[in-house]
Amino acid sequence: MRLWPGSTPVSAAPVAPPVDLGHQIEEGLIVARSAVQQSTKNGIIVSIMRDGGLWSDHAAEEVAQAAIGALARELHETAERLESESQRAAPSEREERRARSRGDRARTAHRRVETRRLSMRSATLRGVANELEGIRHDDVEVSRLVTRARDDTLRELLHARLIPRASPVVLTEEQQRTAIEGVVADLDLLLLERSGH
Repeated sequence: MRLWPGSTPVSAAPVAPPVDLGHQIEEGLIVARSAVQQSTKNGIIVSIMRDGGLWSDHAAEEVAQAAIGALARELHETAERLESESQRAAPSEREERRARSRGDRARTAHRRVETRRLSMRSATLRGVANELEGIRHDDVEVSRLVTRARDDTLRELLHARLIPRASPVVLTEEQQRTAIEGVVADLDLLLLERSGH
């Protein structure tokens, strides 16, 4: 007769399939690019409205690079915090050896799973931050982000231009291109009137 449980295995949380770190980083980078694009668009709109400046690709690229840098720093800081939490969550060797009851073994198993989850999240964030740093120093990629941000801004202005005049209109690609050209022409005219050149 045994008075304590033997070495019967304790099933911890269901084991998740192995996570592909490269895939996680790729998905995180998609979200990060979108956030940078939105931040760039908002930064340009605010600077134009606040300062009364003109659209400048150079200024937009500076805003994009600043947004990329800020996001990369934030991701690195979060990754460091998660790594620290991962180390605190990890059961010590002593705790592993002393876990005799089923509950103790379940808790240590849960802590191991939590440690792996936090470590994977930290590695993913570091990977995304490193990719962002690469994009920040790649003029072609920054230019692409700025172009997308500019196009989104023009598209929003186009829809804002249409809202007061009519109910929502579904435009073909050609009609949308023509409307965007009209918005650009209107903006050029407004800028010309404002600057006097």
